[in-house]
Parts: sequence; structure tokens; C-alpha cells
Amino acid sequence: MALKMSISYKPMEKIRVQDAENREWSYEKILLHIPHSSMAFPSDSRYTFEDLDGEERLLIDYYTDDLFSPARPSADIERMTFPLCRLYCDVERLINDPLEKEGLGISYHRSTSGQPLGDRMFGNLAEAFSCYVDFHAEMAKKIVSMGEGTLLVDCHSFSSRPTLLCSNPPDVDICIGYNEDSTHPDAVALPNIVRHFKSRGYKVGLNEPFSNSKTFDVPVKYHSVMIEVNKRLYMDEDTLAKSDGYCRLRQDIQEMYDMLLGRNAFLDP
Repeated sequence: MALKMSISYKPMEKIRVQDAENREWSYEKILLHIPHSSMAFPSDSRYTFEDLDGEERLLIDYYTDDLFSPARPSADIERMTFPLCRLYCDVERLINDPLEKEGLGISYHRSTSGQPLGDRMFGNLAEAFSCYVDFHAEMAKKIVSMGEGTLLVDCHSFSSRPTLLCSNPPDVDICIGYNEDSTHPDAVALPNIVRHFKSRGYKVGLNEPFSNSKTFDVPVKYHSVMIEVNKRLYMDEDTLAKSDGYCRLRQDIQEMYDMLLGRNAFLDP
């Protein structure tokens, strides 16, 4: 049974936050990239969610489209959610991704019951690739329209159990990933994200065990950070129901946005 959610949200005045060197910072806008929340397959697909086995179901980032969404309409937070299941089309994969050889590329395929690889083909590769290209184009246009000063938040969850992608699940609550390139988060923002979640009692990993964050090739400067939350924090992985921790985690994520947008100060003295 899904929980009824009631989040109190008090609008906060936007202020500039300063670091120890008196350098002002905050992001102008946040773009939420939510690629793996959907359970849907195209209407002409051979598969539906009901056809997925237990291992495959663990790969879906349940509820992240709601968990990471702003609790109230916000002019400075926008989101882009991929509408199809990642097994049909995984928009986080690279072109010629190394995971292709394991059947975990842009469109997943895998062997079952000892059958040859490709016994279960979750999507037509050409059609899935078309969806992939279209979504990347839409993301790129969105980043350009939002302009410089934007932070892309790559929104994910991970299973507390072994999966096809992670045989040894980490004992952390939240993993924060970033890139060592021009999209690296602000030098003040990144430690503040870590401090924010630690101050609320979460065990935090930094680029470990999951690393990097999704980027798109655009002619404007922006930053990117990945937030991976452990599913044990907010749901029952057997029943797929939201747990009592769902509302608390969602509220903590909302407060992270406030901090990143300069709506509240969050710095050590």
C-alpha cells in the first residue's frame, strides 16, 4: 500500500551563501535528470513489467520520479524523466558501451535457463537507439535553454541486494558521484551536499561505489552531480511499497535543493 504523503514546505528567501574565503556561490537553476524510474514498455513490445524476473525488477529506480521532484512548483527547478523502462532503452549508456557485451547496453538482452545470449531481447535495438537519441537531444536543448549556472542532478536509486549490475551492494545510504572535468560541481557545493546528508544521519559514499554523473554535450557551462539513494531507505523491495522512510528522505532531498539554490545557508563556521 502506498503511503499518503504530506510534506510541509515553507518558502525560503533566496540568499547568497559564502565560503570561508567570502566567495559567493549558489546555482541559478537545477535540472533533474531521472532516467530509470519507469516500468513502462512500448505498446508493441513483447514485454511488460509483469514479464520481468526478480533480478530484472531490481534494476528499476522505483519512485525516483516523485522522490526527487520538487514538493511545490518551482521556477528554478525543472525535471526531465525518461518515460520507458531502462531494460527497453537505457539512456545512461554510452554509444558502444562496454556493457553491451554483457547484454546491458542501450537495450538489454540476456540469456535465461541456459539459452544463448539474446533469448530475452527487451527492445529492438534500432528503435531503442532512436529513443535514446531523441531523449539526449531533448536534454541538451533543455540545458541550453536553462543556461549557465545550472546544476544537473542525475537522480538514481540502487538496490540493497545483489543485482545484474552490482554483485556486491554497498553498505551506504547515499552515494554522490561527480566527474573530474568542467562539469565538476562547485567546490563549495559538493562538500555541502555531503555534509547535508551526513548531518541527517545518512552514511554517504563519495564517488564510491558508484562514480561520475551524466553529462550532455552542449555549448554552455553547467555542472553535474549524481545522487544515488539506497532503496532500503524508502521502500520494501519485495512488495515495492513505499516505506515509512519515504517522506523523510523526500524532505531531506527538498532541503538539499534549498541549499544548492541559496535559499538557506549551510556552511560550517
